Amino acid sequence: MIQGCHGKLLRTLAILSLIMLYCLPSFGQAEKAVSISVNDLSLSEVLQQISQQTGFNFSYNPDAVDTQQKIDFQVKEKDLGKCLKIIQNKTGISYQIIGRQIILKAPKPEPKKFTFSGYLSDSQSGESLIGAAIGIPGKSIGTFTNEFGFFSLTLEEGDHQLICFHYGYQKRGVSIRLSRNILQKIDLSPLSYDLPTVEIAPPLEDILEKKQLDALEISPNELKKLPEFAGEPGIVNSLQSLTGIKMHSDGSAYFYSRGGSRDQNIIFIDDAPIFNPSHLFGFYSVFVPDFAKSISVYKSNMPANMGDRLSSIVSIRTKDGNLKKGGLSGAVNPFVYRISFETPIKKEKSSLFVTLRRSNFRWLYGRITPDYDASFYDFQIKWNRKLNDKNRLFFTGILGSDFLGSQNRTQAGAIGIDWGTSASTLRWNHVFGPKMFSNTTLHTGSYATRAFLNPTRWNQELGMLSIKSDFTHYTNPGFRSKFGFERQWYFTNPGQLSQDSSLVILPNFKSELSQKTVLYYQGQWDITAKIRLNGGWRALSWANLGPSTYYTFDDQYNLVDTIQAAVGAYHRYFNLDPRLNLRIKLSESSLLNFGFGQYHQYLQFVSNSISPFTTLEQWLPASPNIRPQEARQWSLNYLNYFEENKLEISAAIYHKSLLNQVDFEGNTQTFLNPFLEGDLRFGTTRAYGFEFMIQKAWKRWDGWLSYNYSRVIRQTRDINNNQSYPAFQDRPHDFSAFLHYQSPKNREWSFYWISYSGSPFTSPVGFFQFNEQQVPIYGEKHNDRLPAYHRLDVSYKMKLKANKSGRFQHDLTLSVNNLLAHRNLIAVRFNKVEKIAAPFRVESNVLLDKPLGETQLYLVRFFPSITYRFSI
Repeated sequence: MIQGCHGKLLRTLAILSLIMLYCLPSFGQAEKAVSISVNDLSLSEVLQQISQQTGFNFSYNPDAVDTQQKIDFQVKEKDLGKCLKIIQNKTGISYQIIGRQIILKAPKPEPKKFTFSGYLSDSQSGESLIGAAIGIPGKSIGTFTNEFGFFSLTLEEGDHQLICFHYGYQKRGVSIRLSRNILQKIDLSPLSYDLPTVEIAPPLEDILEKKQLDALEISPNELKKLPEFAGEPGIVNSLQSLTGIKMHSDGSAYFYSRGGSRDQNIIFIDDAPIFNPSHLFGFYSVFVPDFAKSISVYKSNMPANMGDRLSSIVSIRTKDGNLKKGGLSGAVNPFVYRISFETPIKKEKSSLFVTLRRSNFRWLYGRITPDYDASFYDFQIKWNRKLNDKNRLFFTGILGSDFLGSQNRTQAGAIGIDWGTSASTLRWNHVFGPKMFSNTTLHTGSYATRAFLNPTRWNQELGMLSIKSDFTHYTNPGFRSKFGFERQWYFTNPGQLSQDSSLVILPNFKSELSQKTVLYYQGQWDITAKIRLNGGWRALSWANLGPSTYYTFDDQYNLVDTIQAAVGAYHRYFNLDPRLNLRIKLSESSLLNFGFGQYHQYLQFVSNSISPFTTLEQWLPASPNIRPQEARQWSLNYLNYFEENKLEISAAIYHKSLLNQVDFEGNTQTFLNPFLEGDLRFGTTRAYGFEFMIQKAWKRWDGWLSYNYSRVIRQTRDINNNQSYPAFQDRPHDFSAFLHYQSPKNREWSFYWISYSGSPFTSPVGFFQFNEQQVPIYGEKHNDRLPAYHRLDVSYKMKLKANKSGRFQHDLTLSVNNLLAHRNLIAVRFNKVEKIAAPFRVESNVLLDKPLGETQLYLVRFFPSITYRFSI
């Protein structure tokens, strides 16, 4: 037996020796170096030179391998293997070495690919669905619909089974056979009305694909969960529930994002800018919740195609209107009433959506001040028309107006103020092909204020007109690009004073006309299955247009000269802003996102007041004396989603450097001041912070906890002795919590808690006596802070009818703002009291002989409301 094994071993060794002897010449020849340097030479001649230098022969089928193609070939002292790989890379021809024979094989044909594109929409209304997913189950192949409901997915030829999904809709499977490009409309059916919606993420295999750590998506249904204030789930006020965003105060529609000033945010409705979102004292905003379809909030890594703001962009897309049947909905409460109407003009082709809202405050003050009025209204309209499968037109109109003053505005001595916001968009969507989608818009936006004491009137206005063409190219599943251009014109009227019917300007102000031209490009590359790079640039050219008059100042802010600019551009700025975003998929459930962006802003909001009630806004364009604001932001975001537990954890750190930030020297007069630019002071701001949020859903409960730590430090020349100081929006600690419960009997409870550090303000450090008056002495700017802010809001919602087959639905919502009646201060002021040589200013106990009295201003303590809603 041993001899038999020994014999097998000898035979095996003999065979291996023969194989090695046969292959040895091949290896020896392969080691021989090759040197060839030719250009535009046929492949057959290159192969002949390689054969001469190595002794290897080439074998191939001339009908399958094209050896007459021309190639460039430069190698020096390279072995045969490297030479063959170079040929393979240049021609696609593969090879196999057998002995001293090299067999060439024809390039493998690329599999044919076709594109499946179209729109996803609501089966009941025809409304396009934004952010809906479509892909192949079990594979990381898929895409999402854009802001107009369009998708494009390139796949190999053959049969494919896809699945479509969107929040609040039933999943739908789609079978397609790709032998050509297909353009198709897909309808999804809404879930039953009485089903709870507590899912944080859709049950898809790749749930992280839709997560954008640099952008937050808010649906109107999520807004409805938050407790209301005076009957309205305010879109702007709800932003404070997002990490990194802080509201100005109670009674304000202003907000701050990651340390930026309030003018460094912009809100778009269908691409049209809203310069002032505030209604009467800021308790309401101009956005009617029923009009909104989706809300996107960008705090960093703002897309290159978006507007020029340093801190945040809020993009609201409105409902298109029902293409299949008419509908009526509305809401009534003691403070506002609202009604919305939508109807198809031509079924499946055209529709109209109209909403109207008006305040109802007169019962609060009518008996006390019957001659005065305080009111606002909103009118919003949306029209759309499907011309064919590839073309669609839209029109959006927004109008909001406020009034506060004498009810009879025309009588002599009448006093008041009114202000209004308007915006409109005419949009054309066009599908050039299965991979190219375009959106061309002509849009306007304006904000105007008028204060009057008859016959004297003061007017101020900011307006813009823009035309923009935006193109999206779906090159392949791993690469998508967006590019386009925009031309904008801005009109700014800093304020005019008129008396009687003749215009008397005191002093002589002139309106300013400016022009901005923008080119942009942004690409998204899936480098690997786990790494995605999103980068681009935004090139901007700003021009001030004449005729105009402007002033120059020296280093001490003294007036030097008055310059009369002729017709045309008399001053320009040009900036190139890069954007970079790198997303890494750490695991099947976690993401890491790094972003950098540079931004410029050419409009500045000018006000030396921190009051939340300011409506006399003044905007100044970039000019020879005002450089555009600039910001550079770095951010690092992390997200981990635990699908089994429906738990999501996210965190972010950021650092933002802001240049050319506007401030004022003490007691600057911002209105009717022709030399205002000489009173401006420019400095820098440094903002940094950490954000953390945890979200959880289980059965019929869902909620979240969030914490922000942020600092905002400013330093301005000739302000605060050139020393740094905290900005008004510097609130280091910010904590919020939300809990929502939906009972099996169609009852909903919501609880929302928010706490944050008080805002900085300047308080006196001492007083001195002058002419029997106490005069305050001020030290460092913003040397004190308001008390911390705390608020608990609750709401209870009853669905009075929840028949999923019935058209008529209605519900009743009870809510309480600031349930614990905490006194949240807006401002603290120091006022003179009654003295011999001083007038009586503030009520006080004069027996205490106290020369100064402290006034604390707060607004809302325990504010209940009840709202009835219906839809037909």
